[in-house]
Amino acid sequence: MTKLLSFRGQISVDDNARSLDNNIFTYTSPDLTRAWKVESFYLWPKSVRAEIGSTEGQFQICASLATDIMSSVGFDDIMSVEDNRQIGWMSKGYNLRAGVISDFIAGPTGLVDNQAIMDPDHIVNRNLYINFYSTSESTTSPTRDYNYLLILREVKVSESEAILQMVKGVAQDIRN
Repeated sequence: MTKLLSFRGQISVDDNARSLDNNIFTYTSPDLTRAWKVESFYLWPKSVRAEIGSTEGQFQICASLATDIMSSVGFDDIMSVEDNRQIGWMSKGYNLRAGVISDFIAGPTGLVDNQAIMDPDHIVNRNLYINFYSTSESTTSPTRDYNYLLILREVKVSESEAILQMVKGVAQDIRN
């Protein structure tokens, strides 16, 4: 039976902005045969009652998981599959409404729909980073807190596969 690990935490970012290179997992060991596979990854807004002004409209978050830092990527690159450092992607839309009591966000579907699509051909043997952005019709762009949940499964690999995955997962852009 393989071991499961779960990590959860929070990241803060302004509406209509990017949040890059949020390190959520670091693994270092002299044992190259031990690695991790992402079973599932979820990201959702915690601060659903943040100020949105007087408008009603749409709100969206887009995120990816990466095995290396990506500090120079633009908004569109976060959802690109052309970079081997990225191993998972998610996009989720919400409805905004300025209510009488407080502003809020309502997802058209449930919380489980905040799950990422994962590339099945990956292992993690060093780091994992969350990169994401939000887009809204708000002109106030408040800071909003986001929750994440990451579930990893321990896997055994050969030393040569571990080295290959290390090379693949560090700044390997398949466009160049």
